[in-house]
Amino acid sequence: MHSLRHSSRIGLVVAAVLVVIGLLAACGKRRANEVGADGLTKVRFQTDWFPQPEHGGYYQALAKGYYAEEGLAVEIIPGGPNAQVMTGVATGRAHLGMTNGDDVIVAASRGVPLKMVAAEMQRDAQGILYHAGNPIRSLQDLEGKTIMAGAGSVWLQVLREKYGIKFNLRPLIGDLTRFIQDQSFVQQCFVTNEPFFLRQRGVDVGALLIAHPGYEAYRVIFASDGYLATNPEVVRRFVRASLRGWTDYLTGDPGPANALLKQLRPDLPEEFFAFSIQAMKDHQLVLGDPARGEKMGQLTRARLETQLKLLRELRLLERPLAVDDVARLDLLPPEAR
Repeated sequence: MHSLRHSSRIGLVVAAVLVVIGLLAACGKRRANEVGADGLTKVRFQTDWFPQPEHGGYYQALAKGYYAEEGLAVEIIPGGPNAQVMTGVATGRAHLGMTNGDDVIVAASRGVPLKMVAAEMQRDAQGILYHAGNPIRSLQDLEGKTIMAGAGSVWLQVLREKYGIKFNLRPLIGDLTRFIQDQSFVQQCFVTNEPFFLRQRGVDVGALLIAHPGYEAYRVIFASDGYLATNPEVVRRFVRASLRGWTDYLTGDPGPANALLKQLRPDLPEEFFAFSIQAMKDHQLVLGDPARGEKMGQLTRARLETQLKLLRELRLLERPLAVDDVARLDLLPPEAR
């Protein structure tokens, strides 16, 4: 279970990133890209949480040799509660990482040299978890409720400031005991995760995706400005192989990736893999919604402009930004543009 994955401690994270960047600049230490004896360029990719099906496309690309076909030797660095993905990428400990698109935009506004290069998901998998006997049909149904969620989450500010929804907030903890005991309880979740584990425990639950046309943050692959300046072709090849891996994982046989994931996470039950994959399909998270012109990996200038405008209105940006300040759209393969 990983609700804590996106408690969105943006301010604290950005401050930590800037401190570490300053220290590295003073020391003059950044790890350079390397080419192994096999001629493959080494790439370190940092995920946001422990290995799981929501990372399946990357592991599929690794297992089926898609990265190697692009001349890359990719190391997937697992995350966790204190992964600090943006810090790792900004300081060169990792070459690329994954996180919520909001976080990259806010970090860029505060001087952290990061840019998105592709969408891992067309919309974030964060959702509202509720008991089936106390259904939440829309965000407006949260009026007057008590919500357990990450205090700095952008979506909470969207509820308050854009929609005028009043609610009580409890700090998010990584335990479902309170939710199980209180039929009226509502909390932040990932639609690909917590519902499965609660149903396994006999709790009848539903989950509402937070993302909607007025607020749809991408989940993104991102890199530092410095790495993009010196290795654009490496990034292009990494993105191309990753999107190929995701297509294969969600539309073909996910077995190769799942075999790797099970080695790394023997604690995950077999049924969870099928649940998470189906949730990604049902919510059109990765493959996108063809009726809306969405494509896997796609970042559109229009949607990023909408996101920038919303974050400005919420007073989360410390300086004006344009799309080109936060994203490199030219590194996507033609079919994702």
